[in-house]
Amino acid sequence: MRPIKPPDLFDRDQEWRTLASLWEKARPDLVFVVGRRRVGKSFMLSRFSREVKGIYYQATRRTEEEQLAGLSRIIGEHFSDPALRHGVTFPSWEELFAYVTTRAAGAPFFLVLDEFPYLAAAAPALPSIIQSLWDHQWPQTRLKLVLSGSYITAMNRLEEVDQPLYGRRTAKLMVKPFPFGDAARFMPGYDVRDQLVAYGLFGHLPGHLALVDSERPLRENVAEALLSPTGRLVDEAQHMLDAFTVDAHVHYSIIEAIAAGEHTWSGITRRVGRSGGSLLRPLQWLEEMQVIGRVVPATEKTPQRSKRILYRVVDPYVAFWHRTVSRLVNAGSLGLVAPEHLWDHVVAPGLDDYMGSIFEEICRDFVRQTDRIPFQPLQVGEWWDAPSQNQVDVVAIGAGGELLVGECKWGRVTGAHLAALRGRAVAVAAELPRAQRVHAALFTARGEADEEVLREAREGTVLLFTGEDLCRPVQRGPS
Repeated sequence: MRPIKPPDLFDRDQEWRTLASLWEKARPDLVFVVGRRRVGKSFMLSRFSREVKGIYYQATRRTEEEQLAGLSRIIGEHFSDPALRHGVTFPSWEELFAYVTTRAAGAPFFLVLDEFPYLAAAAPALPSIIQSLWDHQWPQTRLKLVLSGSYITAMNRLEEVDQPLYGRRTAKLMVKPFPFGDAARFMPGYDVRDQLVAYGLFGHLPGHLALVDSERPLRENVAEALLSPTGRLVDEAQHMLDAFTVDAHVHYSIIEAIAAGEHTWSGITRRVGRSGGSLLRPLQWLEEMQVIGRVVPATEKTPQRSKRILYRVVDPYVAFWHRTVSRLVNAGSLGLVAPEHLWDHVVAPGLDDYMGSIFEEICRDFVRQTDRIPFQPLQVGEWWDAPSQNQVDVVAIGAGGELLVGECKWGRVTGAHLAALRGRAVAVAAELPRAQRVHAALFTARGEADEEVLREAREGTVLLFTGEDLCRPVQRGPS
């Protein structure tokens, strides 16, 4: 029977279907599952393991002997083995895997080694041991071994050509943060504006969104989690890289520079006070760890060679923390000033300005998902010209040269916004030789538009989307 996704697991339909499909195949599988901390990997894998009566083990920073002992106990509990349950430990990884393989007796068996980079750091020979078993002893089994990790660079390193597991994996899942439409399901008690703001402050990771109690005012949630010295998220962004590198101060400085509005290479280096050469590797590492994103105009033919590059903080929570909470921490305001006062006098007055860029990314995500634009885009992004004097918030390009340009406003959209957008659309189309059938779209978080925009929307000459539309995107079916 195909494993049934439990109701407490939001979204993750595609990932669950992939795991279920692998489970049903009459072969062994070596699966890599990668994604940021708090993105829900462990929750999903533990639930799937429970559904198929497998074993889930989450490694920590411990010695090899302690890791073997911990996994031995879990295996003993699973198979009701008295010796293992009462402290007998496998003397080696080879014997541990041999025991599991024998007990599986040719039936499908699901084994998750979560936070595998910690395990490999404690037992450096483990990847080579898995390689040998995969090549020589597991081909006739139906063992499903899942190696999962939040240390994205270390997980990617497992697949490099000089590594033992190169070419062995049969599947890879990249578990991504939630788009706004899915994140809103964590906050059913809020209206769409509060859902958007909560997304902008708590971010897009389910581990953070689960902290929001939408039966309480948003002000109380933010004050408790982000503005109180005992808050759950008051310092997570300050330490989020500590587990992955012993010298993270430059990385945090880069993040703070970008969150403060320095999106260009020159601006970042000036703000951090380091030469470009010394920042190149930390910046690339942050990209690989999915903390920051490198963005080029959607019209670029060779994105890797583009000189029109902007850098963005990927997670709204991390951006908000470094933009606002960091200053309060440095000033000693947390614990000195009541959290509600900080909300009223520091956070709330700046929300309209802060939410503008957050709303733009939400709109781009919507266009990637929805079937409510006239074509299926092959590419969705944004555009700006070389001097950065003209910008377009949303650009979608179709296979036949179709083009959509969009303007995003946290507040009201007007006929003047539409006229300016159509003017910039000419410059966008000029960089796309095959551009045709240009469509204009306006996005308003508050659902406010003047009569000119409403009239054109009724006539079908402009697409108009509100925050309510973005909260419940209609998914595209398979093409």
